[in-house]
Amino acid sequence: MFGKSNPTALVTIPRLIGKYKQVRVTFIDTPFFKTAGETAVKHTDDQFGLFILDEIFSRQSILSKLKGLLKKTHHCRKCDADLMGLKAHRRKFMLKLKYKDLPEFQLEIQMPAIPCRKCGTANAVNEDSTQYVISGAIAVAFKSLQDGKAAMTAKPRKP
Repeated sequence: MFGKSNPTALVTIPRLIGKYKQVRVTFIDTPFFKTAGETAVKHTDDQFGLFILDEIFSRQSILSKLKGLLKKTHHCRKCDADLMGLKAHRRKFMLKLKYKDLPEFQLEIQMPAIPCRKCGTANAVNEDSTQYVISGAIAVAFKSLQDGKAAMTAKPRKP
C-alpha cells in the first residue's frame, strides 16, 4: 500500500564470506538491516563500503609500505624494516570495526603476506592490484546480501 512502510530490524549476519583471486574476506557478526517481508538485508547507508575500505587501506592498514621513486621496495608497516627477498605466505588479518552507532564487528582477511624478520609483523603484499583484489572480495561478499543468501543466516540483534 502507498504510504505504509514495513518495519526494519537490526540483524546480525554471523559469517559473510567473499572470495576473489587470492583473497578471502569474512565479515563476522556484522550488523545489517532487514525489512519485514523481504529476503535481502541491507547495510546502513552508501558510505558503509567506503568506510570498510578506508579502515583496511588507511586507518588499520595491513599493507606493507612501498618506498622509492623508480624502484619500489617493500618495508614493514610497523618497524620499517626491508622486506625485499622474503617470501609471501598465506596469512590471516583480523580487524575490529565499528561503524557509526552500530555494534562492533570483525573483518578477517586471508591473503599472501610477508612476515617481517625483525619484528614478526605480517605485511600484506602491496602491489598495484592488491587494493583491487581485496575490494573485489568485499564486493563478492556484499553481492550475497543482494542475492538473499546471507539473509537466511541473519539473526535478530538483541537490544
